[in-house]
Amino acid sequence: MSPTAGPTAAVTGMALATALGPGLDATLEALAAGRTGFTPTAATDGLYPGEVKAPAGALADDLPDVPAFGRRRLRALSRESLLVSRLGTLSWQDAGFGADAAPDPQETAVVLGTAAAGLSGYLQVLRDGLTLGPELVSPYAGPQGSLNAAASDLSIAAGAQGSIVTVTAGRCSGAHALTVAADYVATGQAEVVLVAAVDILDPLRLAADGGGAPPGEAAVVFVVEDAGRARARGARVHAEIAAPSTLRGAVDGGSAAGPAIGAALAAAGVAAGELSLVCSSATGGQPADTADTADGPQAAETAAVREAVGPDVPVLSPFGALGDCAGATTLLQVALTARALADRGPGGGPALVLTTDGNGQAAAVVVRVP
Repeated sequence: MSPTAGPTAAVTGMALATALGPGLDATLEALAAGRTGFTPTAATDGLYPGEVKAPAGALADDLPDVPAFGRRRLRALSRESLLVSRLGTLSWQDAGFGADAAPDPQETAVVLGTAAAGLSGYLQVLRDGLTLGPELVSPYAGPQGSLNAAASDLSIAAGAQGSIVTVTAGRCSGAHALTVAADYVATGQAEVVLVAAVDILDPLRLAADGGGAPPGEAAVVFVVEDAGRARARGARVHAEIAAPSTLRGAVDGGSAAGPAIGAALAAAGVAAGELSLVCSSATGGQPADTADTADGPQAAETAAVREAVGPDVPVLSPFGALGDCAGATTLLQVALTARALADRGPGGGPALVLTTDGNGQAAAVVVRVP
């Protein structure tokens, strides 16, 4: 294998919830059984007249009753904030951290990726203020309707005193969050980073006719730290990643997927022939999979993968069953890919995760299992 070209970040904690189950094992079991998470889902939060109902991949519950870092369930929090705070607890514990073993709070950062977290809550605050009067709007509603609310609540719950960042970039939001986290640990700006990604169902997503897979909701939280530091403290490493390559906008009139793949392979010091698996973000629907739809659904992403790695590398594409998970897409891909590599046992090559969306964005990252 080629030597790693740049610093490597390690994922030492991992927790997630999807429409197929409240964890990685449940999600993988459902995928292996060929199940999908789609049910007729209604959203009636008052933003739209009547009822918006469409097939979607909805979480059965926001999680079993897991306390958020010892705090009681707080009804004032938005669903996004509850999800990432409670999953953050599980990820934190999975990384081996607790009351007696935790990193310096000032060296702990939080980065969240989301396509639309807080947007419907913000619109609801505006609507209620105009129709009911500001005196009838909950004082908690405004802060929870901000894009940074979930990241801030996760930071408070974990006692993290480092940077708090929220990035939004469509389906590549999680990839951008992972990029920030990898940079933090590589440059010493943080020892540990809680990296979260969340998007839930709301009338805006249910009413949108994207022509692709139904929308799906999901939440993921990783604990990311420098690979050397993780080894030194004896942590179990789920996956090692180089800094993801994220590109916005078509390149030379075509898809950004190919250049993103090339940049990710170069950053990781990996040749295309060394890859043992590709995890694709393709949903089976045209708009989410390619910015250039002239050649049909998934054409740009499929062509980029084939050109970069050839036709013989297996391709995993779970989103036909999970739905379009928006900003949570990349972190879900990394989690599923890490488990797939681990299940293959030692000796296998690294994997490539590729995320694209209909706005010409593409993100790629190379995943290894120690």
